[in-house]
Amino acid sequence: MKSLRELLILGPGPSSSHTIGPHRIAETFLALTPNKEQVKKFEITLYGSLALTGKGHATDAIIEKVFDGYPVEVVFNFTETKLKHPNTMQCRAIYNDGHNFTKRYLSIGGGAIQEEDGIYSPKDIYPFNTFDKMEKYLSSHELSDIYDLIEKFEGPDILNYAKQLLNSSFLTIQSSLTKSGILPGPLKLKAVSQEIYKRASSSKSRTERRILLLTAFSYATAEANARGEMVVTNPTCGSSGVVPALLFYEYKYHHFNINEIAKAYLVGALVCNFIKQNASLSGALLGCQAEIGSASSFGAASISYLYGLTVHQIEYASEVAMEHFLGLTCDPVDGYVQIPCIERNGMAAIHAYTAYLYAKNISPYRKNRVSFDKVIEAMKLTGKELPNDLKETSLGGLAKVIC
Repeated sequence: MKSLRELLILGPGPSSSHTIGPHRIAETFLALTPNKEQVKKFEITLYGSLALTGKGHATDAIIEKVFDGYPVEVVFNFTETKLKHPNTMQCRAIYNDGHNFTKRYLSIGGGAIQEEDGIYSPKDIYPFNTFDKMEKYLSSHELSDIYDLIEKFEGPDILNYAKQLLNSSFLTIQSSLTKSGILPGPLKLKAVSQEIYKRASSSKSRTERRILLLTAFSYATAEANARGEMVVTNPTCGSSGVVPALLFYEYKYHHFNINEIAKAYLVGALVCNFIKQNASLSGALLGCQAEIGSASSFGAASISYLYGLTVHQIEYASEVAMEHFLGLTCDPVDGYVQIPCIERNGMAAIHAYTAYLYAKNISPYRKNRVSFDKVIEAMKLTGKELPNDLKETSLGGLAKVIC
């Protein structure tokens, strides 16, 4: 299984697969292009979900930014449907003498990319790729702390990497909470995290206050993402508000230090990496269960570790978080990562905290019958059976009934 550095990436919103991925593809292709001074025009063609929701995700704008200084045309191809992956992007350099240099790439989710006929190439650093195999490794090596396992294979500098990303995520929350106004795009959606935060701060109910604060923090990141600001793929841009909201709350109100928070963050990321390894984080491939469901499992595992739950309880929380998002459709209205995406981040943060509570309070009485590995398997099967219109195409669901 790959490094957590391949999962956790800082980049421009609003979408890891539709913005960060194409941004990285464009940079990769431009670097590979020979004799750039002889290029008449760069022609970038978007297919599948990239074409259908590319405008709302600012895919064309981010590509044009990479090719700034060169003549470039971004083409939206809505007719070619027989694709190896719904996020397919063709890059072509057309030279003055008529010949061309062409490559096709896939944006496979979470900002990861690969050539169409290639493989996702970063090397494996973990000797296991499922939760069950991780547990067996812990047992056979007489280890009990999942973080120690992470540091063993990632190296001690992974903690600083996590702290840098967390600090960036926390700054995004704090900055976004000061902003108001209308979010970009035709939906004219109002940013409301600031108002929710104020309302939470004045609430006399501890339960209501926690729920509203988690909502405010998750909305803050999701609104920043909608503005195209820098966010961390936790594990995607579209679900980037869930984990930071949970951990910022613990950092700000329960005063855990940043090292404790970062270790919990990495444990949650490792759990999420099993989803990436064995299913997908792409809403275009498996629906929003792959994004929001994965983020919820990530957050539930992080909070469970932070509060000292056992490895079994961490698995329980991760499984509960994903199980009850199975079948969740990806139907962004008009292709913008706003409706239902922003609200969904808030709901997922609350859901992740609830999954932690279930693991803490129910697991002593009954072992969960569904393992985390099995729920990932079910998620993959469910996603494949979802109609194409409900997988980040903006052709079905809410995107069909709201205009």
